[in-house]
Amino acid sequence: MTAHMTEDQTMLKDAAERYLRDSYDFNQRRERIAGGVYSDPSQWQAFAEMGWLALPVAEEFGGLGLGTREMAILAELCGQFLVTEPLIDAMAAAQAILGIAQGRDQLLPLVAEGQLIPIAAIDEADTASRLTPATTLTQTAAGWHLSGAKHWISAGASATHLVVLAQGSEGLAWVLVPAAADGVECEAFPTHDGRGGINCRFDFALEAEQILLQGEPASKALEAYRTLAMTLSSAETLGATQAALDTTVDYTKQREQFGQPLASFQALQHRMSNMLIQTELTRSLIYAACNASDNGHDDAARFVRAAKVKAATVGRKVSQEAIQLHGGIATTDEYIVGHFFKRITALESWVCSKGEALKEFMALSPS
Repeated sequence: MTAHMTEDQTMLKDAAERYLRDSYDFNQRRERIAGGVYSDPSQWQAFAEMGWLALPVAEEFGGLGLGTREMAILAELCGQFLVTEPLIDAMAAAQAILGIAQGRDQLLPLVAEGQLIPIAAIDEADTASRLTPATTLTQTAAGWHLSGAKHWISAGASATHLVVLAQGSEGLAWVLVPAAADGVECEAFPTHDGRGGINCRFDFALEAEQILLQGEPASKALEAYRTLAMTLSSAETLGATQAALDTTVDYTKQREQFGQPLASFQALQHRMSNMLIQTELTRSLIYAACNASDNGHDDAARFVRAAKVKAATVGRKVSQEAIQLHGGIATTDEYIVGHFFKRITALESWVCSKGEALKEFMALSPS
């Protein structure tokens, strides 16, 4: 995100891009994932030292207290460099849920330091909507108890703690659960985008301080989390889309057919021009969503959902075109273009799917 950035935002982008270009090698990423390691602790510590994990944390809790636009800058770079560490997952949970929870003065500094990696767990296998969980939080004579199961927790294999959405006596509730605690059974599985998901079952006795939010505050936190997650997933999709386009343009300049570079053929130029136009339109809409969120615009929710739908649609189209223009090499695991497509596809349904976002946008539109 280079247009209309402040000096601080430009410095953030330049420093982050320089680090990832120098330190985040694609082939090393592939080898690590093939070995079942989805998150590199040394990378996560480097993210903390550079202040990335402190972006969503308020200054009074040891953070930087920056906004959606700054987080989206990092999210876009995560897409460009195919970062598997759960940066957008942790930022969304830290700001939207932990940021307003009881005990945030103890929890948020741990997030900023990289010691606590919070991943939200909201999806369930047998419920009609992820917004109406069957997982329950109950109070017994012995204390509090969490019971139920969560599925398809993206990047959950990298979490130190799960932020679990449950149904309590006062309505929705958010509960902080150590991923390795007794009474928590998790099964990890590889995901096609290389991040490592988990399914978890809970039969867990917990202390009152582990209940982050209940009732109306919990419902508001869920809406804030979904909104931020949609924005950050759109920005990461944009980064992967732009990278897929750039890789394709470079390839067509080098690959020759009939004695000429592929880029010299007018039909392919038109296809790549359209890819660029759609990518830039997506960029503008994501900028607008970030600014609307940071400025408290009345139409922020509509902007965010429009950006989600646009990014998912364009990302899939551009990455598919990139694979076609590369030919067979793009379908191999050793070549990067197919990995952009995989990540874009995974982001399309993370937290809020493109279809859900479209329905919500239409419901929010003036009649």
